[in-house]
Amino acid sequence: MKTRTTILRATFLLLLSSLFYFSFASASGGNIMGRVTDPDTKEPIDGATVVLNCAGTEKVFFTDEKGFYYASNIPSGVYTIAASYMTNRTVIENFKINNDETREANVNVSGSVVMKEIIFHEYIDPIVNQFNPDAEVHLDRKKIEELPITKVADLTSMIPAVVEMGGEYYVRGARSGSLSYYIDGARVMGGPNIPLCGLDVYRTYTGFVPPKYGDCLAGAVVMETRNYFGEQ
Repeated sequence: MKTRTTILRATFLLLLSSLFYFSFASASGGNIMGRVTDPDTKEPIDGATVVLNCAGTEKVFFTDEKGFYYASNIPSGVYTIAASYMTNRTVIENFKINNDETREANVNVSGSVVMKEIIFHEYIDPIVNQFNPDAEVHLDRKKIEELPITKVADLTSMIPAVVEMGGEYYVRGARSGSLSYYIDGARVMGGPNIPLCGLDVYRTYTGFVPPKYGDCLAGAVVMETRNYFGEQ
């Protein structure tokens, strides 16, 4: 019984000493403090981001209204200090900090934002959906004008999965008349009878059909006519 009590006391003392050791070790880091200012105006930068990087481990801090930041109890090592504000950035390399040491690292970052040249790229809407080639075809006015066609009905014969026979259109083997037409959101009976020059957007669905066109049997042709808001 006495031996068991001795072992328990020894274990308790070992755990207690380990607790004190780890508590001391966790509080023995170093401290880095500094200020981020504009080199031209000498004014402090409020809200600047300061990143301390040591061997791939990063710690992020933000400056207060007076431009100060304070990184406390960080592990000793060699750090890269990067301060950034908006699009401006300044980096300090090989900044060494030891345990129980406090060092100052002031950084100059421009607080002004310089507008650079804006590059515009025109987005070209593809004719066929590459993720589902036979589900949707989208044609805008520019593409329609480049096609060798003379009437709207010619567009229907170009739809994938649609076969034209004797003036009737068959979608994926469905019966004639199973292709529904919508003009400016309203369904029309029969084929569309609008001039080609008045067409702004031509879109077809022969695979997945959106729920709002759910009353069609095989496919849907959605057309939008030219209007004031679509003019450039």
